[in-house]
Amino acid sequence: MSPGPIRVLVLADSERDVRRLHGAVAARGAAQFQLVHVTAVAEAMRELGEDERRFDAVLLDLELTDGDGLDPLEQLHEHAPKTPIIVMSHIEDDALAMRALKAGAQDSLVKGQVDGQLLVRAIRYAIERQQLHAALREMSLIDPLTQLYNRRGLITLARQLYKVADRMKKKVSHIFVDLDGLKVINDGLGHGVGDRALLETTDLLKETFRDSDIMARMGGDEFVVLAMENAGTDAEMWTARLQENLKQRNARADRAFILSLSYGIVYYDPDAPRALDDLLQRADHLMYEEKRAKRMSPASGVLLPTPSKPFPAHILTRAD
Repeated sequence: MSPGPIRVLVLADSERDVRRLHGAVAARGAAQFQLVHVTAVAEAMRELGEDERRFDAVLLDLELTDGDGLDPLEQLHEHAPKTPIIVMSHIEDDALAMRALKAGAQDSLVKGQVDGQLLVRAIRYAIERQQLHAALREMSLIDPLTQLYNRRGLITLARQLYKVADRMKKKVSHIFVDLDGLKVINDGLGHGVGDRALLETTDLLKETFRDSDIMARMGGDEFVVLAMENAGTDAEMWTARLQENLKQRNARADRAFILSLSYGIVYYDPDAPRALDDLLQRADHLMYEEKRAKRMSPASGVLLPTPSKPFPAHILTRAD
């Protein structure tokens, strides 16, 4: 965060909305913030320039006349990936909020529900989380194969995330994901293909979750995602999306192997906090319960479904 007032670039073409933002910020202490208003995407990109440190955050109105859907968000995120973006709209649209978060926004606000306290907290939280991610990228907390955080990185970032969750009074989903049958892939197709399976699982997680979520490879075939609850998001929604993306990948004609994932879900609750190790142990237990619910195919060693848990019953084969 830059010294002095927090500089926020506001991209909106409604003067009335901008006045409300100024009023909301002023109610919480005008000296803390400096809002710079622009009305067009090109103007915002010029203001951001090549030095992203000029602004600590961006407030983006999704209902711009100078824009189509999420295009302005995508343009700004690509132009200034290190600057946190908070999107705003007049309607409470959970599907739109989810798409915006997946496209790079740190938070999504409904204009009519924004007061000074909520706005200030959203801005500060977005800046803090962006800075944490940037700091961790520069440390030796990255898994060399997948470029996700390693176990140490997860523990380091989770501690900070819990502090933010306590202040924001928001739950954090812990989704423990295991790549089924990695040993079978390694033994049958080689460790190079096994690495491909790990990398494809990584791509699948990145495709499913938000850039702002914490994704880590714990070692071997185990992954963890920490996702703070936000507008229209919860763990069940994310896992449904994960299963749909997995189904689409397995339907591709050029597959050398079939991806199968097992997972367990637990929550960090600020009202009943528990240690990270306890939560991961519980999520790991739930994941193995799901894995045991699948039966092994004697012919291939691939995990197959029980009648009560449908999953594509494919045989692991080498592509021609």
